[in-house]
Parts: sequence; C-alpha cells; structure tokens
Amino acid sequence: MKRLTLPQAMRDDRGSVMVVVALAMTALLSVVALAVDIGMLFSARGEAQRVADAAALAGAGAFLECSDCSWTADVAVDHAIEYGGYNTVRDEGVVILPEDVEVDMATHRVTVVVRRTADRGSAVATWFARVFGVEEVDVAARATAEAAPAGAAICLKPFTLPDAWDDEDEDGAYDPGETYDPPETGYGSDWRDNQPSKNGIDPNGTTYDDDFGRPLLVKEGDADGTLVSSWYFPWDIPQIDGQPHVGADRYRWNIANCNTSVVQLGQAYMFENGGMQGPTRQGIEDLIAKDKNAEWDVDADSVVGSAYRPWKASPRVVKIPLFDPTQELKPGKKPIVFNNFTDFFIEGMQGKDVVGRFLYASGIGVGSTGVGGVEQGASPLYVHLVE
Repeated sequence: MKRLTLPQAMRDDRGSVMVVVALAMTALLSVVALAVDIGMLFSARGEAQRVADAAALAGAGAFLECSDCSWTADVAVDHAIEYGGYNTVRDEGVVILPEDVEVDMATHRVTVVVRRTADRGSAVATWFARVFGVEEVDVAARATAEAAPAGAAICLKPFTLPDAWDDEDEDGAYDPGETYDPPETGYGSDWRDNQPSKNGIDPNGTTYDDDFGRPLLVKEGDADGTLVSSWYFPWDIPQIDGQPHVGADRYRWNIANCNTSVVQLGQAYMFENGGMQGPTRQGIEDLIAKDKNAEWDVDADSVVGSAYRPWKASPRVVKIPLFDPTQELKPGKKPIVFNNFTDFFIEGMQGKDVVGRFLYASGIGVGSTGVGGVEQGASPLYVHLVE
C-alpha cells in the first residue's frame, strides 16, 4: 500500500499553532496569577477595615465611661490601640500608633487609620506579582465611630432592674422620702462609688468603683426577692418576624438572641408574668454556649477566656433597661417605663437567679419627677460607626 503523508503546508501550520497556544497559556497563567494576588489584597483590605472599625468603636466607647472627663481623649486612644492590637491582617498582628488615632472631644468621635505599609516595614507581600517586580503592596483602612445621644436601643434582654436610689433603711424597696435622681444616685453615678456589695455574692464586702464589675441579680428566681407579687423582673419585648409565638418560647428566644425591636426610653412596655424558671435557664444556657469559656476575673476586673476580641463584643455582654424605682408597680401584666439602658456581662445562673456583672450605664437618660413619672433629661449615649 502507498503511504499517505500530510502536505508540507499543513505540517508547517501545525507547528505555528503550538507556538500560539504556548504564548496564550503564558499570558493566561499571568492573568490568573495576578487575579489571585488582587483577590488576596482585597481580602487584606477588608481585614484592615474590620480592624479599623473595631478600634474606632472601642475608642469611642471611652465616652460611655466618662462623657465629660478631661482624660477621655487619652483613654480613647489607649482603647483603640489595645483592641486594634487584638486583631490581624493576613495573619500578622496589627500595630496602631498614637498618631493613627484622632479624638474629637467636641463631637465624641474617634477616627482610626490601620496601616500595613512599606515605610513601617509591614506592607503586604504578593505571591505572583513579584515576577513582574511588585513584591509588596501598601494596605490601609480608615474608620470613624462616635458616641452619640440616643433615646432608644435594640438587642435588649427581657430583664429589667430598678435604678439605684438612696435606700436609707436598706429594705430593698423604695419608700416615700428616699432620694432618687439618676445622675446623683443611679448606677454609675459618683454617689455609687465604693458602695459595698450587699447581695452576698462576693466575700468580704467587696467594693466597686463606679459600679464596674459589681455583681447584681438581673432576674429574680425567688418570690421573696421580688418588688411586687408575681413579677420577677422579666418584661415583654415587642415581637419580631421569625420569633416563636408562644410567650415562654419567645421569652427564651429573646434571652439567647438579638431582638431588633427598637425600645424607647419613656415609653410603656408590659410586664412578663410569672417566674418562668425553665425558659430562663434554657435561654441563659443557650446564651452562655455562644461564648462558653468567657468568665469574670475579679483580680483583672475584666472578662477573660472570651472567644471575641474585644471581649465586649461577646454575645454575653448584653443591654438591660433600668426603670425609675419610684414607679408604682402592681401585680399582673401591667406597664413599665424605662429611663436608662445598661450594659452587663452575664455570668450565668446562681440557683434560680440570673447573675450579671454591671459594666456601664448608657448615660443620664430620662430623669425622675419623683412620683414615678419621667421627664426628658440628657440623652444616654450609644456607639456607632459614621465612616
């Protein structure tokens, strides 16, 4: 048989196609490599932004501790540097310098810039772009947070406490003639400094400056400790979509999760009847499981073991409203009016009681008329990002 061969022109075309394919593959691989580097740098930029957000929020949180102190600016800078340092960008620790933090005392704003740059020896290294001579890239992010006046809050827990008054006879109940004025006697006020703990949780009459770290019962489990028959301090948070419809199930859900209903100071809400010991314990167990290793360290006056950085971002740091203790409370599903918000760290159950560590009152809030009513006063503060 006669052997068939390809024409010479076809053999030449076959060789040129291989060259074109090789060149195209080189260009394609270069594009893919650059795309990987670009994706990595976008990820680094996102991480830097989250660090800047966290540091700015922590810095602005200093105004919740002391809204009119001359040293707040220094504390805000320290907070921003400390909490920013808990985070990483591309698995490397972030260093925030004092010049990276700007504090505006007039507006209660804190601005933080997070830098991973060559002039600081911390630019982000590339993977493939170094083939083209680009071995590292500067990454930076900026955030501004402020402590702003607020008469409302979300994510509250279904517990409430009476604000502190001058309980002259120490009977745990407001009596006519006893003094109550939020900025003068309330939680976090100067009058509260160095007042000994009377709840027996800490030994030796431990004292707490500015109430920070003071252990308090945020939900009574024993009828003997309640202010009014059948009310153990729970209240009914307005229902939102996706919640259980049954009251006890919804109450348990509100303990463990964030109810996004906007709760207003000075507006009436309703008591939640009964002790609901089972739903309380279940809700608290679910809440604690979200940060199970966190615990209050008395010596450090802080939370240790938290999976969250900063620890104040833990879901166990919750917001609980206060009410004017001069309000007349009656049995049954009756209204209750709040005049301030507080932050607590939930420690857990002690017997039937829910125990928490007081952190801060949000602000002076709504003042008392002295007869259970309220009058608008200076607004409490809340921290949020503005840039």
